[in-house]
Amino acid sequence: MKGPTQAAVKAATSALNPKLQFLLLYLIIGGVALALYKGDADWRESAEVLRDCVIVTWIASLTNMLLGNGLGKIFGIRPRRLIGLLGIPFSPLLHRDIGHLIANTIPFLVLGWFILVQGELEGNSGFYVITVTILLIGGLGTWLFGRDAIHLGASGLVFGYIGFLLINGYQVQTLLTIGFAIIVFLMYGNQLWSMLPSSNENTVSWEGHLFGFIGGIVAGVRPDLLSSVSEALSRLLQ
Repeated sequence: MKGPTQAAVKAATSALNPKLQFLLLYLIIGGVALALYKGDADWRESAEVLRDCVIVTWIASLTNMLLGNGLGKIFGIRPRRLIGLLGIPFSPLLHRDIGHLIANTIPFLVLGWFILVQGELEGNSGFYVITVTILLIGGLGTWLFGRDAIHLGASGLVFGYIGFLLINGYQVQTLLTIGFAIIVFLMYGNQLWSMLPSSNENTVSWEGHLFGFIGGIVAGVRPDLLSSVSEALSRLLQ
């Protein structure tokens, strides 16, 4: 009886280990964020950016749920339909249910904080530029090539942050960027499979994940993309 019992305990322990490791990592990240928030006005301002984004997203998503996805039908990404273009800026704010909302809120806070920390320490506050680049490329890619469905949620933005932090570890190659890239891969690397094409019946928008990730890569490789496009448009309009 001793052998099977030990094997069962070992199996149970190994099954719990990943969850405990993630919990410990989230607690460490949260503790560091809280310490910085209390001790430094600049860090506090950065944290408030994420806080305000989450508040707006929760208000919009809960309203959408109460309306039976009424907002999603108008402000979701509907591929190749003119009204679907509204979803490029607004769909990340909307979620279908509370599970979907929580699943995106936690990685948004963690990854968004990583990007803000990286920008603060390197003297380059590019959080908004990175976010807009991901939203535009991820949203347009989904609108052009996505399945005929309503695509909602911030997961495309989350995957964009993953892509940016991974490529930045290669592009910049400082101890900070490489460290963040390793942490992000260990935490979310197993989620990258969800960028692959899946069944039309699957409610997960793999297109949003894929094009959001591409948007993050572009934001890391071409941080000047938005300014270059803006200058080109200005020349055309003159």
